[in-house]
Amino acid sequence: MSVQAQTPRNIEVTNGDQLEDERWVIESITNANAAPPPTARIPLVPRMVRAAHDYEKHFFPKVVSIGPHHFGNYNLELVEQLKPVFTMKLLSEKETLRSLYKKLGDPEMVKQLRSFYEENSTTMLSNKEFTKMMMQDSCFILYYIQYIFCGKPEDCPELKSHQVVFVHQDFFLLENQIPFKVLNEVINLLKIDSSNKFKPFIYENILSSGKLKRTWLESILRIQKNQTCREEPDLELTGHNEPDHILHLLHRTITKVEFRGGNLQSSYRCTFRNVNELANVGVHFKPSNTKSLAHVKFSKRRWWSANVELPPITVDDSTKPMLLNLIAYEMCSCDASDAWVTSYICLLDSLIDNPEDVKALRKAGILENSLGGDNEVTKLFNEIGTDLVPNSFAYMEAKMNIQKHYDSRKNTLISELMHEYVKSPWAFLALLGGLIALFLSAVQTWFSIWSPDSKCDELCQILKKTHHL
Repeated sequence: MSVQAQTPRNIEVTNGDQLEDERWVIESITNANAAPPPTARIPLVPRMVRAAHDYEKHFFPKVVSIGPHHFGNYNLELVEQLKPVFTMKLLSEKETLRSLYKKLGDPEMVKQLRSFYEENSTTMLSNKEFTKMMMQDSCFILYYIQYIFCGKPEDCPELKSHQVVFVHQDFFLLENQIPFKVLNEVINLLKIDSSNKFKPFIYENILSSGKLKRTWLESILRIQKNQTCREEPDLELTGHNEPDHILHLLHRTITKVEFRGGNLQSSYRCTFRNVNELANVGVHFKPSNTKSLAHVKFSKRRWWSANVELPPITVDDSTKPMLLNLIAYEMCSCDASDAWVTSYICLLDSLIDNPEDVKALRKAGILENSLGGDNEVTKLFNEIGTDLVPNSFAYMEAKMNIQKHYDSRKNTLISELMHEYVKSPWAFLALLGGLIALFLSAVQTWFSIWSPDSKCDELCQILKKTHHL
């Protein structure tokens, strides 16, 4: 009886738990339908990128912290002490300093500037501390650009020469940014000619000067050719197109889209491989005339060859950290079509299999190698390109044309002929001798059959008849 009495009670409790669980699941799913929080414009490096690459080496500032993410780090204190000095050198007067603090310290402005960062990443700073950090960091950046980068580093004894190099690199780290709005406030207050100052600061980073080689005819005739890429356009620093921060300005500048292809198949499969394999089918690489990683162009030449224009890029000690931070920025971006840096690295990774490929691109003026041997450049692009997923439509028109050229039977036959004979001098000479002998034999046969009768032939016929020859 006791067992029968307890059974309904147990069932009732179980049903109640199920109803509670059901209510919790429904409410959690219903609440999840709300719009996700807006993406921070100065985010942290994604965990996936941190796990794949050395965070301390490629994403952590070496000498100076900009913004709240690395604020107060003990290892960066040496340059931190110079920020008040550079601030007063730039602003000159206390009245200017007060005016700037009043502008940046407005509660609405502070709220707007904090919104650039991920939630809770600035809560450890009071409004006064946050405003002071924004003021000093912006003045430090502008003083560096105006008087050290665009001026003479030796006129600034406070910063050592090795520190100057690392300061420049630290300005382009994803987690080491302040809103560009703050920089514009200082620029407007001091009436600085920002465009002419920022232009060399931005352009002299990833993309090389793209020096073009003269042809042999131009060399003989001493024809002068413009040795640099097209003049850089003015940067858009204010108004509706104001960048979020310096890294965003760099990314936007080097990935300008000048044209887009038509309706292309994103699923089009490309099987062509490295640079030297494409060279065997007559594909030659040239540096493009535009400073944009979005520009890759295919063009047919005479006979069986073709040209592929690639944006020229400088490879040195700062290249890998800068590329990784640009890629991390693209991963945090809401617009997948902006992933031009990722797509370009994936393209180079597919074209570079060994140092010979790097050598070919270096000779073509596409890679400016200041890193060391070609082995190191090969390793660099293969490491960065690991696990990257490019924009499916990036360079699709050029890739499709390269694939068609690569698949052409005519180009394949010429490729096999070139590979078999031209690369071996003795085999080439034997082939050339055989072709000459065949040509001469054909000429002799033609003259034997089709040559007109001469007077000598008539005389021979008479002598044969007369003397019964």
